[in-house]
Amino acid sequence: MRDHAMDGDDAQQFRDGLESSRPVVLPLAQCSPERTDQVGGKAKGLYALIQLGLPVPAGFVVTADAYRSVIAAAGIGPRIAEVLARQDLNDENKSTAIRELISAVRLPVDLVAAIDAAYAEIGNGPVAVRSSGIAEDTAAASFAGQHDTYLWVQGRDALHQQIKRCWASLYNAGAIGYRGRFEVDADHTAMGVVVQRMVEAAAGGVMMTLEPVSGYRGLIYIESAHGLGEGVVVGDVLSDQFWFAKGDLAAPRKTRISEQTAQYAFDRATGQVTLQPLDPAIGAQPSLDASQARSLAELGATIETAFGHPMDVEWALDRDGTLLLLQARPETVWSNRPDLGTPSTLHGDLDPAQFYSTANLGEAAPGVLSPLTWSVWGPAAEIAARYGFVQMGVLERSSAGVPDDPHERIIQIAYGRAVASVSAFYAMGERIPGASGEMLAEQLLGSVPEGMRKAATRRRYPHVAWNMPRNFARAKAVLVKQNKEIAPWWAAEVLRAPKLDLVGAQEQFREANRRFRQATALQAQGNIVGVPPVFDALRKLVARAGMADSFGALTAGGGEHAETEVVIDLWDLGRGRLTEEEFLRRHGFHGTLEGDIAGRVWREDPAPIRRLAEIYRNQPDDKDPRRTAARRTVERKAAEAELLSRMPNPLSRTAARLILWLARRNMPMRGIGKANFLRSLDVARAAARRIGEILVATQALDTVDDVMYLTAAEISGVIPDHARTLVAERRAEQVRYRSFDIPTAFWGCPEPFWTTSAEPGESTADLSGIGASAGVVEGVVRVITDPSLAEAQPGDVLVAATTDPSWASAMLISSALVVDIGGTLSHAAVVARELGIPCVVNTGTGTRSLRTGDRVRVDGASGTVEVLERAT
Repeated sequence: MRDHAMDGDDAQQFRDGLESSRPVVLPLAQCSPERTDQVGGKAKGLYALIQLGLPVPAGFVVTADAYRSVIAAAGIGPRIAEVLARQDLNDENKSTAIRELISAVRLPVDLVAAIDAAYAEIGNGPVAVRSSGIAEDTAAASFAGQHDTYLWVQGRDALHQQIKRCWASLYNAGAIGYRGRFEVDADHTAMGVVVQRMVEAAAGGVMMTLEPVSGYRGLIYIESAHGLGEGVVVGDVLSDQFWFAKGDLAAPRKTRISEQTAQYAFDRATGQVTLQPLDPAIGAQPSLDASQARSLAELGATIETAFGHPMDVEWALDRDGTLLLLQARPETVWSNRPDLGTPSTLHGDLDPAQFYSTANLGEAAPGVLSPLTWSVWGPAAEIAARYGFVQMGVLERSSAGVPDDPHERIIQIAYGRAVASVSAFYAMGERIPGASGEMLAEQLLGSVPEGMRKAATRRRYPHVAWNMPRNFARAKAVLVKQNKEIAPWWAAEVLRAPKLDLVGAQEQFREANRRFRQATALQAQGNIVGVPPVFDALRKLVARAGMADSFGALTAGGGEHAETEVVIDLWDLGRGRLTEEEFLRRHGFHGTLEGDIAGRVWREDPAPIRRLAEIYRNQPDDKDPRRTAARRTVERKAAEAELLSRMPNPLSRTAARLILWLARRNMPMRGIGKANFLRSLDVARAAARRIGEILVATQALDTVDDVMYLTAAEISGVIPDHARTLVAERRAEQVRYRSFDIPTAFWGCPEPFWTTSAEPGESTADLSGIGASAGVVEGVVRVITDPSLAEAQPGDVLVAATTDPSWASAMLISSALVVDIGGTLSHAAVVARELGIPCVVNTGTGTRSLRTGDRVRVDGASGTVEVLERAT
C-alpha cells in the first residue's frame, strides 16, 4: 500500500523545521566529515572510501535533519522522551512503544520528492537501506548491530517504509541499552539513512585490520561466506577465514576453509532475504579464491593507512567478481586498549637486534606465566645467567646485576613467555677459549640462527683461564651441598605456611625468593661451567672415533639423575613398596607446570600420581625402571669399551677415560640444581597461597588464586589498594596472550600466530627436530595439551609443547617422546636417554601438526617424525 505523504500544515511545519541551507537528501560523494551531524558515521565512512577511489556501490543519504524535522512536525518528540523516562517499562517495552509512534508517521511531500529523485539517480532498482546513526561508528562506540538494515528493498513505497523502520530502529531495545552504557544523550539522538544500490553478492563478509581475538595489529583478518555477508555478521552460517600479515600480503599467513551448507540470498518468490540451502558443489569451494582474498587484504591495508587506525570493514563480491566496500568504521574494542606489543607486566621491551628463544628457559618456566611467577623468575634468571658467566670469567663482576636497559638483558618476556637472548649467549661463547658462539647457540637451539655476527675476542681469556678450572672442579659439590640444606628446609616450610599470619607469610615469601635466586644462580653455574664443556668434549671425541651414533648411550646409564629417581619411587609406590606420604615427602614439589607458582604440585594435588601409580601397578616386571637403568649401564659400558678401543695411543685413551668419567659425574648436575630451585619456588608458592587466603579473608581479593596476578614486590610489601583492579587487568592480559602462540625462536618482538591442531585429511608432511635419544618406534600419537597427563596411556607416542620433571613418570609408559622445544641437554632429552625411549625435541610445531590418534614413526637418532597415517 502506498505511503501517504504529509501535506498542508504538517508539511509546512516540516519545511519550517529545516535550515534552508541543509538538504534532506545527499549523494554519498557529498557526505564529508563536516556533515557528520547530518549524515552519520556510516555515510561519513563511505564518503572517505569514495574519496580514496575505492569501489563503493552508488547511493545517497536521507539526512538526520530529515529525521529531526519529521519527528518535530509529527509532534512525537516529547512522547518519545516520556517513554524513555518511564521507570516501569523495560527496554523492550520502551522500544515497542516508540517504534509504533515512528512507524505511524507520514513523510512530507518535499522529502518524498527528494528521496524519489535520488532513488531514480541510482536506477530505481533493488537497494540496501542501512542505518547511519549520528552516534554510530565513532572511535569510542561502533553501535554495531544495534540498528537495522534492510536488503533487496524494491520500489518507492517499500523504500519509504524501510526508511521509517530504520529511524525506528534508533530505539531498538539493544540500542537503548547500548546508548545508556556509553552515555550517549538521548536528546541528541538522530539518524541518517544510507540507501545504496544492492549488490547481488556471490560472497560477502567482514574484514578487520587487526586480529580480533587478541587485538594484534600486525594482521588483517577476513571472514567470508557464500552469498550475502549477513550470515557472517549475524554468525549463523559457517564461514571461511583468512589471516594476512601486513608486511607481506602476497599470500595468507593462515586460512581456515569451511564446507558451507547454507547461504543468505534474496528469495524472489517471497521478496525476502532468507537463509537458503547452498549447492554442495559450491559450498565445498572457498568463498574467495587466493587472488580475491589478497585483493581484499590490500584494500584493508589501504583503508587503515588512510584512516590512521584499525578498521572494521563490510564488503561484498558481486557475480562479476568485483569487490565492493559496503561499510568502513573504526574498530572500537582493541583500538581503545594498549597495542598488543606495548610493554607491560607480562610483555617486555625486546631488542630488535637480538635473537630470542623459548628453548631451555621455556622448559623450566613453561607457557604463559602468571605475573607473580614472572616477577620471581625474571630477575632470578637474569642474575643466574650472569652469575654463571661471571664465575666462568667471561663477564666482569660489575655485570652481575639486572641491567636497567631492557635491551641489555639476557632474559626477557614475550607475550607472557619467558625467553632467553641467544645473541647474548652467542656473544659469551665468542669470549671462551676453545669454544665459540656457534657452540653455545647450537646447544640452546640445535642450530645456529642466520644473521649471527662473529665477534671473537681474547680479552677475557686470562680471566677464564683463572676462574674456569676452580669453578668447574667445585660446581657439583656446591649443588650437592645446597641440596642437603634446601631439602629439609622445604619440607618444614611448606608445612609451616598454612599457619602463618600476613607478616609471617610475607617474610617466608621473601626468604623463598632469596633462596630461589641463589639456587638458580648455582644451577646456572653448573649449566654454564660444569656441563657444556664436558658435553662438547664428548661429542667431539665420539665424532673423531666414528661413533656419533653412540653418543646417547654414552650419556645415559650413569645413574644419579633426580628425574629417574622420581620414576623409580613411583614404580615402588605402584608396587606398594613406598607409601604415598613418603613419596610426597621426597617429590611433592613436582607437578604439572611446576615452574609456574600458579601451578599445582603433587603435595597440593596427588591425584596424578595416584593414577600413574595404578598404571605402573599393571605394568609387567620387565618395565621396572631399575632394570631399564641396568640395561642402559651395560650399553654405556660397552660403548665406552668400544670408544677406548678406537683410541690410537695410551695418551688419547687416558684423555678419553677422563672425559667419560666427567660425563658420568657432571651430566646429573642439571637435575640436582633444578630440584633445588623447584623446592625454593614451592615454598614461595605455599607462602603466596597463604597470603592469598589472608587477603580473601580481609576482602582485599576475591579468590586465593587472585594473588598470582600480583607481583612479588606487591605481595611481600604493602598490598595495593587497587589490587582487585590490577588482578582483573592482568588476568585479561594473560587470557589475551594465551589465545595465540609465538615462534620458538625469533628476532626482536615475535609475531603471534593463531593455529588449531591438524584436522583429518590435512597434509601428512613429516616433522624434523633434534634427535635427542636414539631408537625407532612406530606408535599412536597422544597430544598432551593439558599438563595433568590425565589421558596418557601405555605405549603412546607423547607429543608435548614442553616437559618438566613431573613428565618423567609418564615417559616410562610411553613408547616415544616428541617435544616442540628443547635441546640435547634439555630435561626431556636427558630423561629419555636414561629410560631408553626415542626422543625428538625442538620440532617447533609438533603439537599443532599432529593429532591424537595419528600413527607415526619416530626416529630419535635422525630427529624425524614420519606421519604414517592420519587419524580419522
